[in-house]
Amino acid sequence: MEKIGIIVDSGTDIPKHIIEKYNIKVVPLRIVINGKEYEEGSISEEFLLERLDDSEVKTSLPNPDSIVNAIESCINEGAKKIMTFNISSNMSGTYNLFRLTSNSLKEKYPDVEIENIDTLNISIGAGIIAYRAAKMIEEGKSFEETVKWCNENKNKSKVFFVIPSLKYLAKGGRIGKVSAKIGELLNIKPIISINDEGIYYTISKTRGFKRSFIKVYEEFLKFVDEKKHMAAIYISGTSKEFEKLQKDFYKKVSDLEHSIEVITGKVSSTLLVHSGPDMFGIGTLIIE
Repeated sequence: MEKIGIIVDSGTDIPKHIIEKYNIKVVPLRIVINGKEYEEGSISEEFLLERLDDSEVKTSLPNPDSIVNAIESCINEGAKKIMTFNISSNMSGTYNLFRLTSNSLKEKYPDVEIENIDTLNISIGAGIIAYRAAKMIEEGKSFEETVKWCNENKNKSKVFFVIPSLKYLAKGGRIGKVSAKIGELLNIKPIISINDEGIYYTISKTRGFKRSFIKVYEEFLKFVDEKKHMAAIYISGTSKEFEKLQKDFYKKVSDLEHSIEVITGKVSSTLLVHSGPDMFGIGTLIIE
């Protein structure tokens, strides 16, 4: 069986046990707090949450050397074919940085084939595509077949999420500040997803935060439409209430007839900067 390497950026939010099982290389995005840079994974969630409101917090692209190291690590392990997966190019320059870095390395390693995949998605909506690719390779699918499937089916991946406050998305320029303020005043909770161009959009709205969890679930059900699917239940923050919410919806989604596999996880620190704590979301990938 040919050796195929898989590399993702940390914004894809793939759970640690999957990363370890499939030897997926993760390139960390960066967080900048009051001018000081931290790589994803080098600070705790608690550390970030304590500074989210009172500090200047931004996110930044990966260090290009980290991409080079990940690719060369795959090559040193015997991979002549490598797939990279990134969060949407229309919300981050990470994909473009991966593409440019890969192209420069192709000159150094002419016998190595690298395919860069722009998932046009975010968080586990991007990660679940890479996870599916890892499973296909495990099943014996070829590099070419796996790349083709990912490119042709990435629009079958979707995330639906809700957050208690829109101020973090507005602060990062992801949505307009006026829209965020109006939403706060009226207690309107938009259910947010990613459109076909890989950009945030409001798929529906509800009043009140607790009602919004059911609305997220309803939008998920509408999308999968009784098709076979993988799913992921994701949260942010350290709330015990949200850990219970995650468990409850894990069971709910797992019990669905067409649910093939359900995983759970938390969003990365770089995405937490934009969502804030207490995000609840469901990601899915239709696989039939």
